[in-house]
Amino acid sequence: MTGCEAYRIEPLERFEISLEKLIKSHYRKNERARNSFLELVNDYIGQLRENPSSNSFSDDEGFPKGTYKSDFKFRKIRFRAPELDGAAKKCRFMYVVNEAKRVVYLLWIYTHEEFRTRPSDDDLRREFVCIQQEPEQEQV
Repeated sequence: MTGCEAYRIEPLERFEISLEKLIKSHYRKNERARNSFLELVNDYIGQLRENPSSNSFSDDEGFPKGTYKSDFKFRKIRFRAPELDGAAKKCRFMYVVNEAKRVVYLLWIYTHEEFRTRPSDDDLRREFVCIQQEPEQEQV
């Protein structure tokens, strides 16, 4: 049964930090909304395990200059954060897919209140370098 094998999910440290920051900034005092938000994020992670390149819930994202590798896909999920208003409700979930290894790297989660468009290319480039060096470290 090829194609049924789930992708491995690898949350990067930057993803964990950005998730904690978003929760602390917007959901610290509202447990119900925080739980709704985390449930939504976990639902997306579940979908990423099955089909991370699906155009039904995510879009291709441009690679930061100098980081493109053909075996990687850079994707972004756009969604509305529960019970937030204005720019804060426009939430983005960035991830990278390595199809050959069947790995999804959770990269960054943020709102448009934090970043008007997306994190800087320099910040993203640092994360891509870590991802792209992982195969070299596994072979050692």
